[in-house]
Amino acid sequence: MTPEDIERIGEYALDLLDGAERAAFKGRLAAEPELVAALDKFRTHLEKLDDTAGSIAPDPALWDRIALHLDGVSPANPLHPAAPVAANDNRWMRRMALAASVVVSLGVGYLAGTMLTSQRQPVMIAVLLTEDGGAQPAAIIEAYADDSVQLVPLERFILPEDRVFEVWTLPDAETGPVSLGIFEEPQTLRLAGAGLPPAQAGQLYEITLEPEGGSPTGRPTGPILVKGFARPPL
Repeated sequence: MTPEDIERIGEYALDLLDGAERAAFKGRLAAEPELVAALDKFRTHLEKLDDTAGSIAPDPALWDRIALHLDGVSPANPLHPAAPVAANDNRWMRRMALAASVVVSLGVGYLAGTMLTSQRQPVMIAVLLTEDGGAQPAAIIEAYADDSVQLVPLERFILPEDRVFEVWTLPDAETGPVSLGIFEEPQTLRLAGAGLPPAQAGQLYEITLEPEGGSPTGRPTGPILVKGFARPPL
Protein backbone atom coordinates (compact mmCIF):
# COMPACT_ATOMS: atom_id res chain seq x y z
CA MET A 1 0.00 0.00 0.00
CA THR A 2 1.41 3.38 -1.05
CA PRO A 3 1.68 6.51 1.13
CA GLU A 4 -0.95 8.06 -1.14
CA ASP A 5 -3.34 5.20 -0.33
CA ILE A 6 -2.81 5.75 3.40
CA GLU A 7 -3.49 9.46 2.97
CA ARG A 8 -6.68 8.75 1.02
CA ILE A 9 -7.84 6.32 3.72
CA GLY A 10 -7.43 9.02 6.34
CA GLU A 11 -9.15 11.64 4.21
CA TYR A 12 -12.06 9.29 3.46
CA ALA A 13 -12.51 8.28 7.10
CA LEU A 14 -12.47 11.92 8.20
CA ASP A 15 -14.86 12.94 5.37
CA LEU A 16 -12.32 15.27 3.79
CA LEU A 17 -12.60 14.05 0.19
CA ASP A 18 -14.51 16.10 -2.37
CA GLY A 19 -17.26 14.61 -4.51
CA ALA A 20 -15.20 13.23 -7.42
CA GLU A 21 -12.32 12.06 -5.20
CA ARG A 22 -14.73 10.44 -2.76
CA ALA A 23 -16.58 8.64 -5.56
CA ALA A 24 -13.30 7.38 -7.02
CA PHE A 25 -12.14 6.08 -3.65
CA LYS A 26 -15.48 4.35 -3.01
CA GLY A 27 -15.02 2.61 -6.37
CA ARG A 28 -11.64 1.35 -5.24
CA LEU A 29 -13.13 0.10 -1.96
CA ALA A 30 -15.56 -2.06 -3.92
CA ALA A 31 -12.70 -3.71 -5.80
CA GLU A 32 -9.83 -3.81 -3.26
CA PRO A 33 -10.50 -5.80 -0.06
CA GLU A 34 -7.11 -4.85 1.41
CA LEU A 35 -8.12 -1.20 1.19
CA VAL A 36 -11.34 -1.95 3.10
CA ALA A 37 -9.35 -3.76 5.80
CA ALA A 38 -6.98 -0.80 6.16
CA LEU A 39 -9.92 1.61 6.37
CA ASP A 40 -11.58 -0.50 9.09
CA LYS A 41 -8.32 -0.57 11.06
CA PHE A 42 -8.00 3.21 10.77
CA ARG A 43 -11.57 3.72 11.99
CA THR A 44 -10.94 1.38 14.91
CA HIS A 45 -7.98 3.53 15.95
CA LEU A 46 -10.16 6.62 15.71
CA GLU A 47 -12.83 5.01 17.89
CA LYS A 48 -10.26 4.03 20.53
CA LEU A 49 -8.90 7.55 20.50
CA ASP A 50 -12.40 8.98 20.84
CA ASP A 51 -13.07 6.73 23.83
CA THR A 52 -10.09 8.22 25.67
CA ALA A 53 -11.17 11.82 25.17
CA GLY A 54 -12.87 13.53 28.08
CA SER A 55 -15.25 16.47 27.84
CA ILE A 56 -13.74 19.93 28.17
CA ALA A 57 -15.82 23.06 28.61
CA PRO A 58 -14.93 25.55 25.84
CA ASP A 59 -13.63 28.98 26.72
CA PRO A 60 -16.54 31.47 26.36
CA ALA A 61 -14.17 33.78 24.47
CA LEU A 62 -13.81 31.08 21.82
CA TRP A 63 -17.46 31.42 20.83
CA ASP A 64 -17.00 35.19 20.52
CA ARG A 65 -14.10 34.70 18.16
CA ILE A 66 -16.07 32.18 16.09
CA ALA A 67 -19.01 34.56 15.90
CA LEU A 68 -16.76 37.36 14.70
CA HIS A 69 -15.37 35.13 11.96
CA LEU A 70 -18.85 34.04 10.90
CA ASP A 71 -19.84 37.68 10.60
CA GLY A 72 -16.83 38.33 8.40
CA VAL A 73 -15.02 40.40 11.03
CA SER A 74 -11.44 39.86 12.12
CA PRO A 75 -11.09 39.38 15.92
CA ALA A 76 -7.75 41.21 15.78
CA ASN A 77 -9.42 44.25 14.26
CA PRO A 78 -13.25 44.21 14.50
CA LEU A 79 -13.46 47.22 12.16
CA HIS A 80 -12.03 45.31 9.21
CA PRO A 81 -13.41 42.18 7.53
CA ALA A 82 -11.49 38.99 7.96
CA ALA A 83 -9.35 38.04 4.97
CA PRO A 84 -10.89 35.24 2.89
CA VAL A 85 -9.11 31.90 2.95
CA ALA A 86 -7.68 30.99 -0.43
CA ALA A 87 -8.55 27.63 -1.93
CA ASN A 88 -4.95 26.44 -1.72
CA ASP A 89 -4.71 27.59 1.88
CA ASN A 90 -7.92 25.73 2.64
CA ARG A 91 -6.52 22.58 1.07
CA TRP A 92 -3.31 23.00 3.10
CA MET A 93 -5.29 23.47 6.30
CA ARG A 94 -7.29 20.32 5.58
CA ARG A 95 -4.10 18.35 5.01
CA MET A 96 -2.59 19.72 8.20
CA ALA A 97 -5.72 18.69 10.13
CA LEU A 98 -5.55 15.27 8.52
CA ALA A 99 -1.86 14.92 9.33
CA ALA A 100 -2.53 15.77 12.98
CA SER A 101 -5.39 13.27 13.15
CA VAL A 102 -3.32 10.54 11.52
CA VAL A 103 -0.39 11.16 13.84
CA VAL A 104 -2.62 11.01 16.91
CA SER A 105 -4.88 8.12 15.93
CA LEU A 106 -2.53 5.86 14.00
CA GLY A 107 0.57 7.05 15.80
CA VAL A 108 -0.75 6.14 19.24
CA GLY A 109 -1.75 2.65 18.13
CA TYR A 110 1.38 2.13 16.05
CA LEU A 111 3.80 3.41 18.67
CA ALA A 112 2.05 1.40 21.38
CA GLY A 113 2.22 -1.69 19.20
CA THR A 114 4.76 -2.27 16.47
CA MET A 115 7.30 0.45 17.26
CA LEU A 116 7.09 -0.02 21.01
CA THR A 117 7.57 -3.76 20.83
CA SER A 118 10.52 -3.29 18.47
CA GLN A 119 12.23 -1.10 21.08
CA ARG A 120 11.17 -3.16 24.09
CA GLN A 121 12.48 -6.62 23.36
CA PRO A 122 11.51 -9.67 25.42
CA VAL A 123 14.27 -11.26 27.46
CA MET A 124 12.79 -14.76 27.07
CA ILE A 125 10.37 -16.45 24.70
CA ALA A 126 8.48 -19.71 25.25
CA VAL A 127 6.50 -21.60 22.62
CA LEU A 128 3.68 -23.45 24.40
CA LEU A 129 2.84 -26.84 22.89
CA THR A 130 -0.40 -28.80 23.19
CA GLU A 131 -0.56 -31.66 25.67
CA ASP A 132 -2.90 -33.85 23.63
CA GLY A 133 -0.11 -35.93 22.11
CA GLY A 134 0.26 -33.83 18.99
CA ALA A 135 2.65 -31.32 20.57
CA GLN A 136 1.49 -28.52 18.26
CA PRO A 137 2.44 -24.86 18.90
CA ALA A 138 -0.65 -23.24 20.45
CA ALA A 139 0.61 -20.05 22.13
CA ILE A 140 3.68 -17.89 22.56
CA ILE A 141 4.86 -16.28 25.79
CA GLU A 142 7.13 -13.23 25.60
CA ALA A 143 8.69 -12.41 29.00
CA TYR A 144 10.01 -8.89 29.63
CA ALA A 145 12.51 -7.48 32.11
CA ASP A 146 9.75 -5.75 34.14
CA ASP A 147 8.18 -9.15 35.05
CA SER A 148 5.32 -8.66 32.58
CA VAL A 149 4.58 -11.22 29.89
CA GLN A 150 2.71 -11.06 26.63
CA LEU A 151 0.58 -14.04 25.64
CA VAL A 152 -0.05 -14.57 21.94
CA PRO A 153 -2.52 -17.44 21.26
CA LEU A 154 -1.96 -19.35 18.03
CA GLU A 155 -5.21 -21.30 18.17
CA ARG A 156 -8.66 -20.93 19.71
CA PHE A 157 -8.92 -22.96 22.90
CA ILE A 158 -12.27 -24.46 23.90
CA LEU A 159 -13.45 -23.08 27.24
CA PRO A 160 -15.91 -25.30 29.15
CA GLU A 161 -18.69 -23.66 31.14
CA ASP A 162 -17.73 -22.28 34.57
CA ARG A 163 -14.02 -22.43 33.76
CA VAL A 164 -11.26 -19.93 32.95
CA PHE A 165 -7.80 -20.20 31.46
CA GLU A 166 -4.95 -19.52 33.90
CA VAL A 167 -1.35 -18.77 32.94
CA TRP A 168 1.44 -20.11 35.16
CA THR A 169 5.19 -19.98 35.38
CA LEU A 170 7.70 -21.91 37.47
CA PRO A 171 10.63 -19.60 38.34
CA ASP A 172 12.28 -22.31 40.46
CA ALA A 173 11.38 -25.41 42.47
CA GLU A 174 11.57 -23.57 45.78
CA THR A 175 9.09 -20.85 44.76
CA GLY A 176 6.78 -23.27 43.00
CA PRO A 177 4.27 -22.37 40.27
CA VAL A 178 3.10 -18.75 40.22
CA SER A 179 -0.07 -17.53 38.51
CA LEU A 180 0.37 -14.72 35.96
CA GLY A 181 -3.36 -14.18 35.48
CA ILE A 182 -6.58 -15.60 34.07
CA PHE A 183 -8.47 -14.99 30.84
CA GLU A 184 -11.53 -16.29 29.00
CA GLU A 185 -11.12 -15.18 25.38
CA PRO A 186 -8.01 -16.29 23.47
CA GLN A 187 -6.38 -13.01 22.45
CA THR A 188 -3.08 -11.22 22.73
CA LEU A 189 -2.75 -10.25 26.38
CA ARG A 190 -0.24 -8.35 28.50
CA LEU A 191 -0.13 -9.92 31.97
CA ALA A 192 1.60 -8.36 34.98
CA GLY A 193 4.19 -10.31 36.86
CA ALA A 194 4.22 -10.81 40.62
CA GLY A 195 7.59 -9.41 41.69
CA LEU A 196 9.33 -12.44 40.25
CA PRO A 197 13.02 -12.63 39.40
CA PRO A 198 13.86 -12.14 35.73
CA ALA A 199 12.82 -15.01 33.50
CA GLN A 200 15.54 -17.59 32.94
CA ALA A 201 16.31 -20.01 30.13
CA GLY A 202 14.43 -23.24 30.72
CA GLN A 203 11.72 -21.59 32.85
CA LEU A 204 8.38 -23.38 32.51
CA TYR A 205 5.21 -21.62 31.33
CA GLU A 206 1.83 -23.31 31.00
CA ILE A 207 -1.90 -22.69 30.69
CA THR A 208 -4.43 -24.72 32.68
CA LEU A 209 -8.19 -24.90 33.00
CA GLU A 210 -9.34 -23.62 36.37
CA PRO A 211 -12.65 -22.80 38.15
CA GLU A 212 -14.11 -19.32 37.67
CA GLY A 213 -11.98 -16.75 39.44
CA GLY A 214 -8.84 -18.87 39.11
CA SER A 215 -7.29 -21.71 41.05
CA PRO A 216 -8.66 -21.83 44.63
CA THR A 217 -5.34 -23.18 45.95
CA GLY A 218 -2.87 -20.81 44.31
CA ARG A 219 -1.46 -23.80 42.45
CA PRO A 220 -2.57 -25.44 39.18
CA THR A 221 -5.52 -27.77 39.79
CA GLY A 222 -6.98 -28.27 36.31
CA PRO A 223 -5.66 -30.09 33.27
CA ILE A 224 -2.64 -28.59 31.49
CA LEU A 225 -3.64 -27.40 28.02
CA VAL A 226 -0.27 -26.18 26.77
CA LYS A 227 3.21 -25.75 28.17
CA GLY A 228 6.69 -24.77 27.07
CA PHE A 229 10.12 -23.74 28.28
CA ALA A 230 11.67 -20.31 27.86
CA ARG A 231 14.73 -19.54 25.82
CA PRO A 232 16.39 -16.22 24.96
CA PRO A 233 15.54 -14.70 21.56
CA LEU A 234 18.28 -14.65 18.96
